[in-house]
Amino acid sequence: MTIRRRLFLSNTLMLVLPVFLTLATFVAGELVLLHLFGFDVEVDSAEPEGDELTAHLAIVAALLAFIIVIVVVTNRVLTHFVTKRITTSIDTLSSGVHELRDGNLDYRIDYSRDDEFRPVCADFNEMAERLSDMVAARQRDEASRRELIAGISHDLRTPLTAIKAYLEGLDKGVASTPEDRRRYLDTIRAKADDLEHIISQLFLFTKLDLGEFPLCLERADVGRALREFVASVESEYAAKGLTVSLAPPPDALWANLDIVQFRNVLHNVLANSVTYATGDGPGSLIELSGDGVSITVSLTDDGPGVPPESTGRLFDMFYRADLARQDSANGSGLGLAIARKMVGRLGGAMRAENAEPHGLRIVVTLPRVEGDR
Repeated sequence: MTIRRRLFLSNTLMLVLPVFLTLATFVAGELVLLHLFGFDVEVDSAEPEGDELTAHLAIVAALLAFIIVIVVVTNRVLTHFVTKRITTSIDTLSSGVHELRDGNLDYRIDYSRDDEFRPVCADFNEMAERLSDMVAARQRDEASRRELIAGISHDLRTPLTAIKAYLEGLDKGVASTPEDRRRYLDTIRAKADDLEHIISQLFLFTKLDLGEFPLCLERADVGRALREFVASVESEYAAKGLTVSLAPPPDALWANLDIVQFRNVLHNVLANSVTYATGDGPGSLIELSGDGVSITVSLTDDGPGVPPESTGRLFDMFYRADLARQDSANGSGLGLAIARKMVGRLGGAMRAENAEPHGLRIVVTLPRVEGDR
């Protein structure tokens, strides 16, 4: 049954029922309504007979017909007025649903009436917004998945191709001297190590992504952890051409850390600086600061930096801001992605920004806790 019919029946019942009750009271008792309409009728306990009864019935019939006409007209007007507003609002919602169904996820309902449909339209707009965000996120995931597959294929194919080429050289006797054979074998071993490193990095990233990587958390003084880290890696990175320095850290900045994995995060950032450093004597400065709720560790190198549109993508798997450096020997493309996942497991966040006048700054934020007493 349509809304219009339901309203018509309900209005009819609401209007006709009181009328019939009134008429029943009128016929059974005193003729008050007749006096109101100007009829001079005497009311007594005797039942009317003959012409008098006929006159009474005619008056009642006339009144009943008049009231029925008024009820029908009023009901039609009310039904039309109410159903028009309802059907208009429903048509508006239906049009919005059809727009979403046809793929127009940017469609929003502009509903200005202050009635019961206003919150419904507001909920529709919120649903459309969430649906649009979900579709956009899915598209981004699909794009990332395609890039991930392409990155894995490229980074695995490069060392495999080299291994096959050197094995073929050994098989065909290209390496005719012991020195050449040793050099070929060393290259094969190095490429196999590259493959092993990529696979282990993928395994680590997957376990971090699934939340299955165990952490050994302890309350640690971040400043002390940084001093010990720099002291242990300073000469290692100096041999690679990168000068690592630490600004004097403030005291008593404590966080819950897995010290080994925190050092790995720093290693991954510095390895990225080594890979993309240009010029003579590149350096990386580590700084520590904190407030009442968080601790910030920033690592700033003096390299060329990255395009502004790339800062948000540096932590994507296999993403390289410099498309010319696609050789897996320059890095697996997983270091910063793993670092951000690890920082996230520690309850923190990680971002990249360009430094002034040049260089790249990686900022790690960790939640601060009270120190040991």
